[in-house]
Amino acid sequence: METITNLVGELNEFVWGRTMLIAILGTFIDTIVVCTFTGVAILCTLGWDVVDQRGSALTAYAFEQAFNGGASVIAIAIAVFAFTTILGWSYYSERAAQYVFGTKIVMPFRIVWCVAIIFGAVVAESGAVATGTRFVWLLSDTLNAMMAIPNLIALLALSPITFKVTQEFFDTRGKSEKNPF
Repeated sequence: METITNLVGELNEFVWGRTMLIAILGTFIDTIVVCTFTGVAILCTLGWDVVDQRGSALTAYAFEQAFNGGASVIAIAIAVFAFTTILGWSYYSERAAQYVFGTKIVMPFRIVWCVAIIFGAVVAESGAVATGTRFVWLLSDTLNAMMAIPNLIALLALSPITFKVTQEFFDTRGKSEKNPF
């Protein structure tokens, strides 16, 4: 998502190489570094064998065993991740709705989005609607997979351009961007 965020801003055509490298770095840190660190913490503390938990509860247990206050760090990280995900998805889906239905859809979309956030938080917290919660997660996973399809097609179609810009950036050591700094 970082790449899309960078492209919708006011981006000078001469700084694509550096912008894309920063976007790739963010994805690398999110995916490789954080996930590897989490997996190592779970494996080293034998959390997967001791606790009958999954997801964030297992991660919190492993980090608490490995570091004093590790569960608090995980709680804060999950809160920040959830908040930034809500903001990012809100922006992307609002822009998509605006593209399809025009600018009149923006305010109704925002209202529905905010109600959905509150509803999702209440349903997830109550625990009484376990089937509904499972459905929401299945729907979310399905819609994410559906978003991946056009992104993968675009990735394949645009990869020659990406390789060209990246090669040019590295061949000129960034000077091809006409960066004044």
